[in-house]
Amino acid sequence: MKTEIYNVKKLSEYRELFIGKRVLVIGAGAVGSYLMEFFTKMGLSPDVIDNDSYTLENAAKHSCLVRTPEDAGRNKAVCVSERVQPLLDEGCTSNGIDCDVCKLGPEALADYDYVILAVDNYAAKILANELIRQIPEERRPIAVMDGTYGESAQSIITDNTDFCLRCVISEEWLKDINVHYSCGGAQYRVRDGADVIVRTSNLASSMAAYLSAEQVEATIKGIVDGVMNRMVTYTAYPNLEITSSHPIRKENCPGCAIHPPAEIKWLHGSVLEVKLKDTINQLSEILGTTDFEITSHCLHYREVYHRGFVADDVCRSCGKPIHVMKHEGRTFIEDLTCDECSAAGKNADYNGNFDFSNGKIIYAFTPDTDNEIQEMTLYDLGYPLGAHIQVIKRNGAFNLADEKVEKMVFAFDEDHQRMHEIKKLS
Repeated sequence: MKTEIYNVKKLSEYRELFIGKRVLVIGAGAVGSYLMEFFTKMGLSPDVIDNDSYTLENAAKHSCLVRTPEDAGRNKAVCVSERVQPLLDEGCTSNGIDCDVCKLGPEALADYDYVILAVDNYAAKILANELIRQIPEERRPIAVMDGTYGESAQSIITDNTDFCLRCVISEEWLKDINVHYSCGGAQYRVRDGADVIVRTSNLASSMAAYLSAEQVEATIKGIVDGVMNRMVTYTAYPNLEITSSHPIRKENCPGCAIHPPAEIKWLHGSVLEVKLKDTINQLSEILGTTDFEITSHCLHYREVYHRGFVADDVCRSCGKPIHVMKHEGRTFIEDLTCDECSAAGKNADYNGNFDFSNGKIIYAFTPDTDNEIQEMTLYDLGYPLGAHIQVIKRNGAFNLADEKVEKMVFAFDEDHQRMHEIKKLS
């Protein structure tokens, strides 16, 4: 322990219980920056992800770990992780990653004891909940979701036995899940049928982080009764109070319907470095055959399923065939112009139609896949870090509905460690 920073005699007698516990904070904004401060001083090892940058206009809401004005323009996660380094206990670590949750798969979260959702983007919350639900129970982290509403603050902690985080998100807020951001602009809520701006001070943000820290601390100490699977709400003056309640499972909840694979088989390496051809070689050795296919990644985000790898399409400005070589979930309208149109400054013609029916879409990779694609890494093919990769072994069947067909799930054994090392996922 760095005694030059902390006087051991003044620390909690439970301090040693916290050393070695890993926490992932998703979102390093108003709430997340306070969480990083609290978790570091508690003696935890907090990692954090965010793809946004600090701005001066939000300086009043962030923890004072974030230095104003010199940190303006820096990636939030990388910045705040750097700021907590001098406060870490001996043996504790912190890593900040510039990325969004779409770049992560279930196994990227499985190395953590707790995953905290400190974002106001409901699409990201729903996706993170799905990822947590896909992790086998023996390796599944405890999930915490917090946030603010006006000057009130709330935090929910769950081990995913009684309910999932999707259960406590109002369906009203999901009607347009792209609207609810607090860092990119004003935060809105529907009130009496109309959108109204919700104004929140730094006190509410820090209180939300504090409630989450209290829940994490209590469960690490072994206090379960009245803590686990609870929602804690702080209400500001003039009705000052803290209340605790037990959320119930939402009927027909899409999140609760998600379950982990019955079995996960392991490949060596990481999606960040292993090429498709090397993955095929590993699978051929494990399966004892080349009669299999690797299903392309399926990203479910903002209520849309992105299933295919786009090899070719057409320029959305002039109609000329173009080589895309990106997964649907990472392909944007600006990617669909040819070099000539891009050089001329021409924009892609959207017209409300953004499908890839004009090109070549690949939904599964096989040992016969083009060499150019086989030379790409799994990550470049669209698989997120920590992906669960579905492999279909045909066993001579011509129809995938044949009872001889075997479906298996694989993952890479080094993906989880990369979460503590990488700085950016683009």
